[in-house]
Amino acid sequence: MIFDIDTTSSLPIYAQIVAQVKHAVAAGIVRAGDTLPSLRETSSRLRVNPLTVSKAYRQLEAEGIVVTDHGRGTFISAKLADLGEEYRRKALDKAADRLLVEAYHLGASADEIRLAVENRLRKMRDV
Repeated sequence: MIFDIDTTSSLPIYAQIVAQVKHAVAAGIVRAGDTLPSLRETSSRLRVNPLTVSKAYRQLEAEGIVVTDHGRGTFISAKLADLGEEYRRKALDKAADRLLVEAYHLGASADEIRLAVENRLRKMRDV
């Protein structure tokens, strides 16, 4: 798994790592038993303090998303099916909120929003 860190983001680096792992789990990019890169490897590749990566991995472990086997590595938890689904729902809710706020500022009606979403879904199916 390769992390993409945005140093201009207001989101702290450790939180970006956490969010990217959660997204990868929800999207099925990583599965139970997959190994995360080591702390040293990740901190070196991202050019960040190892404590930053450690903080992200600790938070992921506290949330039950990863398990750490000292000496072997950090692995995606076998118990994460519900966590991935929960993250997916929350991410979709946030995306819907952003859409609705933007639509409100544009003065769009509920019918216009529904039509725009339906059109996009049709285009996605046609691809």
